[in-house]
Amino acid sequence: MHLRRPAVVGVLALTGSLLAAAPPASATPAPDPLVQAQREFEQRTPERFRDQQLAWAPCTTDQLGLLAGLTSGLECARVAVPRDWDDPEAGEPLHVTISRAPRTGPRPERTIVTNPGGPGGAGLSLAALGTQVPALAGTEVVGLDVRGTGASSAFTCGTGATDRLPDVRDRSPEALAATARAVRAVAQECSADPLAPVVNTQQTVHDVDLVRDALDRDTIDWVGYSGGTWLGTQFATHLPARVGRFVLDSTVDATAGYQEVFSYQPMAFQRRFDEDFTPWAAAGNGTYGLGATPQEVTATYEGLRAALVAHPLPTPTTTLDGNGLDTVVAQAMYGKAQFPVLAQTLSGLRTVLALRGDADLPVPAALQRLVTDLLERLSGPPGATRTMTATFAATTCNDSPWTTDQAFWDAYGTEQGRRYPLVGYAQSAQVCAAWDRTPVDLPTVDGADLPPLLIVQSRHDPATAYEGALQTHEALGSSVLVTVEDEGDHGLYGVGGNACVDDVVGAFLTDGTVPAGDLSCAGTGLPPVGGGAGEGVLAQVLRAARTGG
Repeated sequence: MHLRRPAVVGVLALTGSLLAAAPPASATPAPDPLVQAQREFEQRTPERFRDQQLAWAPCTTDQLGLLAGLTSGLECARVAVPRDWDDPEAGEPLHVTISRAPRTGPRPERTIVTNPGGPGGAGLSLAALGTQVPALAGTEVVGLDVRGTGASSAFTCGTGATDRLPDVRDRSPEALAATARAVRAVAQECSADPLAPVVNTQQTVHDVDLVRDALDRDTIDWVGYSGGTWLGTQFATHLPARVGRFVLDSTVDATAGYQEVFSYQPMAFQRRFDEDFTPWAAAGNGTYGLGATPQEVTATYEGLRAALVAHPLPTPTTTLDGNGLDTVVAQAMYGKAQFPVLAQTLSGLRTVLALRGDADLPVPAALQRLVTDLLERLSGPPGATRTMTATFAATTCNDSPWTTDQAFWDAYGTEQGRRYPLVGYAQSAQVCAAWDRTPVDLPTVDGADLPPLLIVQSRHDPATAYEGALQTHEALGSSVLVTVEDEGDHGLYGVGGNACVDDVVGAFLTDGTVPAGDLSCAGTGLPPVGGGAGEGVLAQVLRAARTGG
């Protein structure tokens, strides 16, 4: 919680400081922040990129990708951007693609730019926020594929090599060496690409500012989820005069580097699994048969994992091994709507593996299809394309320094795995440890000169831990924290059906209503055993944007 002074005290203090520091009447007044920001924009942006006329047209299936069926009706436009903002006249321009719902009336007063996170998640479909959330019906909501991903200038490299790692719990020297070779090969290939140096948050911040100019706005509002909170805080830190109403939903620790950001995840995913999923599954033992206590549910998972390590299970789309099961379970931790599907999957897997036995006996086709269908439901709309995973790698590796000593990562993965086995052992496989690029020099997030911002965070968020969000809240002195109690979903506003969250954020975005101080909203509760409400459009859009686990 921030310590906020009563308003009258703040006014008196401000008045006193003005009297004490009042300059002579002849002193030159400080420049208007927007005037100064525009001057700086024109200085760094070649004229050919300024005042672009956007050619809006219906978004194509190619642009929206596999989410086209969920978010049809949007229109898209391309914005040309310098290849390298540090040398904006050099090289062939890149482009970023933006989206919105077609305009049917007068131009709205404000524009909300959105980002689903990743970093590197394709974001065009997130413009559907404006059509899915009634409070935003009169607002222009813009989706964006950042440079490197989706329908924008593409960055691709062979990140698939890390899908074929040895079992992460095998801590033998041979297995650790094989893991190190795999991630080193990916890092060397990706970092050697000519586009790799300019796929980073600093470049993207200026791309977003150019989008603002193309939209003919002095300021923009922002709704960023997950990694979109990192981009949002960096935009605000780089360009405070351009900040309107910023919402940071499921917030990273923006005060640290990405190595520190990801260090929260083993603990947070394990907490979500141990404190939310396993008690819920145990309560539904009569339906799922996974165990009558949380400990028994965990033992069932461990037994399934061991069986898949010994004898991986072929499916029509992949081969499920121990690492794959870890990923399936971790992905389900993002949203409680997936808990019933995960429980059904684990139950089905247990039946399949029992029938197959150790001799790899044939499994009835109908049962095999059932498990395959459940696995596909857990993975959701396919979204982790090569551009998204490559952009994720480049951004997280370029943005901040990483420890490069593989021995450190081997020991770290062992230590984290013993404490947090769900994803802890996988921490040894770090592409950024072998990334051959000097990181960019991002400014420190300090909250200077910023208007009020809203941070929305669930207590048991597995991917962006509550503890990290508190660090960002502390650094952003003008921020207000909305804590969602008894909740662990990642991505809340407009996604999870939480009326309290939607009302607070909606009032902030539409009317500029800032809560008087930090506040709490109640969570919406875990789904009923054997059922669940499923996921809405926006939840599926956010799930498709995940590339980093």
